[in-house]
Amino acid sequence: MGADSQTALTGRDGQFVVESSLVARTTKWEVNPKLATKSEWGDSDSAGYTNRAAGRKDATFTAEGKYDTDSEQWDLFAEGDTVLAVLWMNATLYWYFARALCDDFKISVDRDSQEVIGWTSGWGSDGKYYHPGQSGAPAATLPT
Repeated sequence: MGADSQTALTGRDGQFVVESSLVARTTKWEVNPKLATKSEWGDSDSAGYTNRAAGRKDATFTAEGKYDTDSEQWDLFAEGDTVLAVLWMNATLYWYFARALCDDFKISVDRDSQEVIGWTSGWGSDGKYYHPGQSGAPAATLPT
């Protein structure tokens, strides 16, 4: 018999924190850990196949939300800023970026639909980052 949904984790408790402040009205974030570099080669021992070796690690992430006149996003970050960023999956699981560079920030206004004004931001890790539960990750506290 298949597993039930009790162990599934939803995005309900997801939060985005910059320095020590919650980013108001965050609706979504995504993390993309990846290799920044890798080596690919063939040699006399590879029998016509490709060999690969991992290079530098990298991570980027995006965050988006709705504009809040009481807590404007650009009071916390703008393009070109390098900040401490923590992306919370729930109260105990988080991605930790000691330094993250905001390389993109957009505001979206739709007069036709009159949808709430939205924002999106793009980020890149500036140095080491930590995935949830990783050994040696700095301790973080979710602000209230």
